[in-house]
Amino acid sequence: MKRGQFDFVWIFAILAGGTILALAIWGAVQTGDTLRYGSDTAAALSVSILTDPMHAGFGEGKFGKIIFQQETRLNNICLDDGKFGQNDISIATRSGIGSDWNLAGGKSSVRNKYIFSEQDNQGFDYYVFSKPFEFPYEVSDLIFLMSGRYCFLNAPDVVKNEILGLGIENIVFENCSSGSERICFGGGVDCDAIVYGSCSKGCDSVYDEGVVSKPSGDLRYVGSLMYGAIVSDKAVYDCNVKRLMYRTRQIAEVFSEKADLMDARDCGTNMKGDLLIWGGMVSSATSEDLISLKGFGDDLKRKNDREVCGVW
Repeated sequence: MKRGQFDFVWIFAILAGGTILALAIWGAVQTGDTLRYGSDTAAALSVSILTDPMHAGFGEGKFGKIIFQQETRLNNICLDDGKFGQNDISIATRSGIGSDWNLAGGKSSVRNKYIFSEQDNQGFDYYVFSKPFEFPYEVSDLIFLMSGRYCFLNAPDVVKNEILGLGIENIVFENCSSGSERICFGGGVDCDAIVYGSCSKGCDSVYDEGVVSKPSGDLRYVGSLMYGAIVSDKAVYDCNVKRLMYRTRQIAEVFSEKADLMDARDCGTNMKGDLLIWGGMVSSATSEDLISLKGFGDDLKRKNDREVCGVW
């Protein structure tokens, strides 16, 4: 064999071998990415399933923890369709195969829950707790999801008792560690957010209603929505509030029909007119309307409590 032929054969073999190796590596990466997409899709569905026990049943609330073996990015996109809407949960995990972060897996659409969080979250451990929301009747449980740690400064006793009673591990008081989100009540310095209470009549605490002020803007809240305003960004918060207001309206319509049934069974009530008005008030309400609506809602609750046959 001539020298030129010999070199060509070896060059061809090296190139061919390199190509085959590259294709094998590419195939392994593609397979790895496909497997990751599938596992990330399953993980998103598991988040929806794992939050099922978080429904407090309109009790005091519940706390739980979701632990991932790999660092995980969790996306929570809230969609308002003018009706019940949904939270779309998707997950991407960090891996040593292919890109550090693959595209998120398939989304899991959650229509029967109201999940408050940042749109983009990252970590190994996710802390989840729930609180019931009444406006003025039982509307739904709210689920609050966090990957970071929070430090509440100057929090009122009612808030401390709620957090300590639920055993929420990632929220502490006063002694803030480095990297914690600093949440100040009533004002302060070096705060990531400030909670201002504004309730002045018929309240257990001044913080039964108010505003959570963040660099990105102010979020108005009532009741347990305070926690949603603390842990969420504005897009997720506003969307979930609109979804809740639609549910509030639907429940008002059910109660107005119940009032008719009660009248037919000789246990009359004067609530139907107020319920129809209330349903109209909340039908297109946003988070900006919460505080102004609360007064009518509180009157509605007091009136129902005085009824011999309460609607709820």
